[in-house]
Amino acid sequence: MIKDHVKKRSKHIREVLVYGMVGIAALVVQDILYWICHHYFGVFPSVAMILGSLAGMVVAYIGHVKYTFKKHRYSKREFVKFLVTSMVGMAINVGGVRFITKVLLLAPDWGLLPTFIAPFVTFLISKFWAFR
Repeated sequence: MIKDHVKKRSKHIREVLVYGMVGIAALVVQDILYWICHHYFGVFPSVAMILGSLAGMVVAYIGHVKYTFKKHRYSKREFVKFLVTSMVGMAINVGGVRFITKVLLLAPDWGLLPTFIAPFVTFLISKFWAFR
């Protein structure tokens, strides 16, 4: 009984750690693309965040299927759930960057802040719904 509890707890800890590593990879891709689009190509911050988020989604989906939740095949149903989950994350990111740049009137560089909040929300949705 205790052994099963420890084993289950280890699995959850491993998932959180791997989710974090995959998320960091996706975040790096997302933030670099946001930065490049905005600073080098003059793309409006919200649009740059959408482009970065889409690239980050691809990295995250592949990483979560292969490493976090260790699925042996891709599933159309899970992919759709993942897209919904990612859209929630994107809404947090894009809404956050709009709020920061339009309401708070801060520089677009502050638009990266929401990208540190969204992963916590999307992990819970992914674990308990998308990849359940």
